[in-house]
This record gives sequence, C-alpha cells and structure tokens, in this order.
Amino acid sequence: MELRTLHYFHVLAREGSITGAAQALHITAPTLSRQLASLEREFGRELYRRTSRGIVLTEHGLILDRYAETFTDLADKVRDELALPANTVSGPIHVAAGETHMTSLLARTFAAVRQSYPDVTFQLYSGSSTDLLENLARGAYDFMLECEVRPHVDMNVLELPGGDTWGVLVPAADSLAQKKAVQPKDLLGRPLICSRQAMASKMFHDWAKELAEQMDVVAYYNLPCNGRYFVEQGVGIMLTYDGIFETHTGGSIAFVPLDPPLISRQGIIWRKVIPTPPAQVFLDELRRQIGFEEFAAASKTGQPQGD
Repeated sequence: MELRTLHYFHVLAREGSITGAAQALHITAPTLSRQLASLEREFGRELYRRTSRGIVLTEHGLILDRYAETFTDLADKVRDELALPANTVSGPIHVAAGETHMTSLLARTFAAVRQSYPDVTFQLYSGSSTDLLENLARGAYDFMLECEVRPHVDMNVLELPGGDTWGVLVPAADSLAQKKAVQPKDLLGRPLICSRQAMASKMFHDWAKELAEQMDVVAYYNLPCNGRYFVEQGVGIMLTYDGIFETHTGGSIAFVPLDPPLISRQGIIWRKVIPTPPAQVFLDELRRQIGFEEFAAASKTGQPQGD
C-alpha cells in the first residue's frame, strides 16, 4: 500500500468520478483505474461502485477514505516541517477545536504570535472532541481544544481559566425566554436538542437527577451551530454553551442559563512529543495569555497573586 495510491483514492472520493479525479491528479483515467484496481486487489474488497451519478464508495471504501485523508494530511504536514530551515519559526500550526467561546483565546494567542512571527500560519479544524481526539493521537494536529477536558495519560493537558456555562437556546417568544434561569422541572414535556458528547458523559443526568429519565430528547448534535435553525423552526429547545450564539433584544432566539449552574471546563491537550518551532511559540504565548486572564480574574475578586 503506497501513500500515492491512497492519495489517488482520496481524490476519487472527493471528486466523485474517475475522469474528474484523473484531471485533478494530472494523470490519465486508465492509469488511475489501474492504480485503484491494484488497491482493491491488495485489500480484497470492493471499495467503490460506478453508478449513473458517478462513483459511490462502499462501506469498506468509506473506512479507507477516512484513513487515506489522515495519512495524506500527515504526509503534507511532514513535508511542510522538513522543508523549513533549522531554527526557523514559520509554517503552519494545526489546532483542532470544538465550538466554545474559549476559541477566542486561541485567536488572541495566534494574533499575538503573528506580531512576532509573520510567517506562521494557522489551520483550524472544527469538530466534536470525540471526533478530533483520534486524529490528534495520530499526529494530525499540534493541539486540540477539548470541551469537558479530562486527564489523558498519553497527552499533556493545560486547563484553561474559566469555563463554559450551560443553558438552553429557545425561541425569543418562548415562555422560558422570560426566565432568569431554567431548572430541570422546566424542561419536562419540552422537546430537547442535546449534545451527543455531553449526554454520553452523563453530566445532564447528574444535573437533572431523578427527572433526567423523563426528559424528551428528540435530536442530538455534535456541533451546535446548525442546531439553532432547529430551534428557530420549533423542533425543540437546545442545551448548549453560552456565548456561542449572538442573542439580543429583538432577536429570534434567547439563551437562558441552567439552575443549578452547570459549568464545563475546557483545556488544551497535545501529544508528548517535541513540538515544532511554530507550535512551541504558540504554546508559550498561550501560557502567557492564560496568565493575563488569571491575573485579571483574581484582580476583580481581590485574590492575591503569586510571585
């Protein structure tokens, strides 16, 4: 199994036709067909089917394409890093993140890095923590912003200050929008749209206690941004973080926090390997930004600072 052949297969999956993939790869269609046939012989599986609408991947083809994308991305990352002169701080920083207002901390950090190192670029990958963690372990990313951060034996973990407040996103005309906070009993009989990851962690069961089993969950999401359209169309009310959606007087949606409060802690995790120069610069600046935030928070509460 050659990396080149995996790349060919991934391009086929992306283009949806032999002709389109061959043109994108700048090779002939017969050459591409032979390479794909050798891949099927090697695995002993049918990887795709030709239909009137183009190429359709089989179940095994979908699995292979997922790995092919990871391998080709890693190969590109290696080429980028090895192309840099020694001790040069330039090139990409690869960061994966779930949807949280903590992403603004990453943006501030990158902006500060760019002030000193204008040749550094940033590649942000969005997804749920569960989906992204596997690729982080393979080395596809330098860092990952994990929602509901937890200990990792094989990873470095840097917990971020503050946290994300959970609440419900509701239509502005909904009676819940007038409340200062929402209790478990307020959600009974209401269709709910919930985070798949949060529900799997049992955090809402712990919050709602004995009422959890009576909740009517009608939809799940892995990223909340598209969920707002389901809220606006009356499908249900969505459990999500504060600060992700813009809500204002006269708008179509409103956010109401949970009572008792439910806070998720977030953190940056990365593999226990030597970071690339851009990644190390980013990590140093991130720690500096976190120090600023912790100092500001402590100043507001009157807590003493360390030396």
